[in-house]
Amino acid sequence: MEILYTLLAFGVTSALAVFSGEVAQPHSRPYMAYVIISRADRHTSCLGFLIRKDFILTAASCGGTKLTALLGAHNILQDEETQQVIDVEKSFPHPLYNNGTYDIMLLKLKKKARLGETVDLIPVPWRRVPPGTVCSVAGWGAVDREGRNSSPELRETQVTVLSDEECRKEWEETFDETKICGGIPDRGICRGDSGGPLVCEGMAHGIISQGSIPCEEKPTIYTKISVYEPWIRETLEQN
Repeated sequence: MEILYTLLAFGVTSALAVFSGEVAQPHSRPYMAYVIISRADRHTSCLGFLIRKDFILTAASCGGTKLTALLGAHNILQDEETQQVIDVEKSFPHPLYNNGTYDIMLLKLKKKARLGETVDLIPVPWRRVPPGTVCSVAGWGAVDREGRNSSPELRETQVTVLSDEECRKEWEETFDETKICGGIPDRGICRGDSGGPLVCEGMAHGIISQGSIPCEEKPTIYTKISVYEPWIRETLEQN
């Protein structure tokens, strides 16, 4: 644990985070995972979410040489009694992942998480979420539009799912049918939250994948989880 908090305090840079949101009620999102990523030249971080006792779903862009998951956290700079630190045994990025496309990855933990009030699962849907749905996102990333200052406490905000037409207008060829986009002015995702869930009606419908700097200059792009249902189910069944 001491090594983990040293990394959190001094050595971890963020990947995309919730800015202009509010501090979440502690442990109100027990599925959230903070993932420490070790790479050859640096340490960075992403988010993920627990979908089975031994599996986290996240973005494929969150890969690295060694990954460690922090579960049950509210303040990631404090040694809270609720926290569980579990190394990742194996990563399963989507086989077609390439620079933002097919941006989805499963992480198998070395041991099963202990479920309870502060660590729990979130279901994933097999149908898409309709435009206009008000959903929510949460994270420990940046709290300003420039992506500089991060929050040690989990923050949350609401976002509205946009139509495919609105998303293509903003992102052009970057957006396709395997993605969702959403956001509202001056509130949403910034640096540090890649891999976190877009939660709609109690289910994780999207995975935070791409955003803009300054933050929320464009709607955030999420990987559409329902598209990958066969791949998720097959990977879980085989492992």
